[in-house]
Amino acid sequence: MKQGKILITGVAQGLGLGMSRYFLQHNYQVVGVDIDKDALTRLDDAGLPGLQLVHLDVSEETSVQALSRLIERQFGQIDGIINNAAISQPHHEPLAQLPLSHWQRVLAVNLTGPMLISKHVAPLLKPGGSIINIASTRAHQSEPDSEAYAAAKGGLIALTHAMAISLGPDVRVNVISPGWIDVSRLQPNPMEPAPSRHDHGLHPAGRVGDVDDVAALARFLLSDEAGFITGQEYIIDGGMSKRMIYPDGATAD
Repeated sequence: MKQGKILITGVAQGLGLGMSRYFLQHNYQVVGVDIDKDALTRLDDAGLPGLQLVHLDVSEETSVQALSRLIERQFGQIDGIINNAAISQPHHEPLAQLPLSHWQRVLAVNLTGPMLISKHVAPLLKPGGSIINIASTRAHQSEPDSEAYAAAKGGLIALTHAMAISLGPDVRVNVISPGWIDVSRLQPNPMEPAPSRHDHGLHPAGRVGDVDDVAALARFLLSDEAGFITGQEYIIDGGMSKRMIYPDGATAD
């Protein structure tokens, strides 16, 4: 039995890919959007039932408008939107060398994209429908060389709060901010072991995050059981935000 129809952006890799597979396994129909055409082709070749793939740039308004028309023709209404906009190499650009074009692209994909998707696709949500924006704990951390990504995700959290008011009460809008999530099992070749600063033993929960940790919360927020929840941020980092990690490995609670 199909549980619902949802739109997920950034489905070609990482967290977006993992969430798409999770929702397909739970009998959702998924419209998946990404700008990486080659990766979408590989995903299409995998033949995942219930997954419809669309190639477009979420930061281009005309493309998002076309997506809205496509969804309306094929589905009429949908149950939810997960804005998981992603961009390769979003971190670690020293401010002194940060190209303006990189700054603009990171903000366009991670902030403008979710705004445009919500603006043009939200009218297709069923009453009580839900928008979930995927931010990051980097929006709260003081970390060098992450100005563009932190600004984009911090803005996305603020955008979520504002949209919860402007789109409510018929549409609920919440944000999930993951910490370090291990997506290596989704890659063709597993990544190298995580650096020591990601040592599982440093985490209060005893492990780093998994895609299903994020996807399960998103599934709850899409459900009727979360009908009174809107304008909220949920941090999934295993308690790391409550535990300071210093370069020498020492910790302070």
